[in-house]
Amino acid sequence: MIPPRLTTTTDPFTFSKKLIGKTKNNFEIVISRYDEDVSWCDNYKDYVTIYNKGKDDLPYPSVKLENKGHLADTILTHIITNYDSLADVTFFTHGSFNYRNDQQIREKGKCNRYFEDFISCSPDTLVYIPRKDLPQPNEKIYNYEKTVEEVYEQLFQSPYVRNFDWACGKWISVSKEKIRKKPKEFYVKMLEFVLSDYNGKTPTQEIYRIRGIYVERFILKCFTY
Repeated sequence: MIPPRLTTTTDPFTFSKKLIGKTKNNFEIVISRYDEDVSWCDNYKDYVTIYNKGKDDLPYPSVKLENKGHLADTILTHIITNYDSLADVTFFTHGSFNYRNDQQIREKGKCNRYFEDFISCSPDTLVYIPRKDLPQPNEKIYNYEKTVEEVYEQLFQSPYVRNFDWACGKWISVSKEKIRKKPKEFYVKMLEFVLSDYNGKTPTQEIYRIRGIYVERFILKCFTY
């Protein structure tokens, strides 16, 4: 059974001095939003692209996206659509912050990562909350029909070796150079996996979400190898 969805409200983050004189071409925040309060981005409105999967009740411009695939489909859709015109660095984020103790992102104090860490325009940028506990090869996430190893080999056409990080919570800042380590067609293939029919039928929300979780375990591999 998939755990219940959690959300919180976060005060607006202070505008970073790193972005003085910079534009959305240099740094873009891509938000995957369903019904969360995204007022935390008030000071970054000129840098934000919101993919809205819920009601049209936002005070900011947004891109409508069907609610499929957890955060993975948002990341993949944005990369595919903008592959040749990506910002120097893109910060992919959920609609809300700090709803789990192992995924704390704050401006100061004890946390897993500072918000400021994600703000960069460098071609070397790859910032996330690291985890190294990848699933075992024969593990099935929420009893999906294929094992982790099978899904990985389907996507990467290579053996699954548990020797890379995955990004806890899927807050990732990554440069366009690192995204382009894989061709656009690779990301198209990943999105097709998320959205494809399941047993000849349109997938349920649960299946979309589980497939998204598989992709989210592997997405950093695209940026590092």
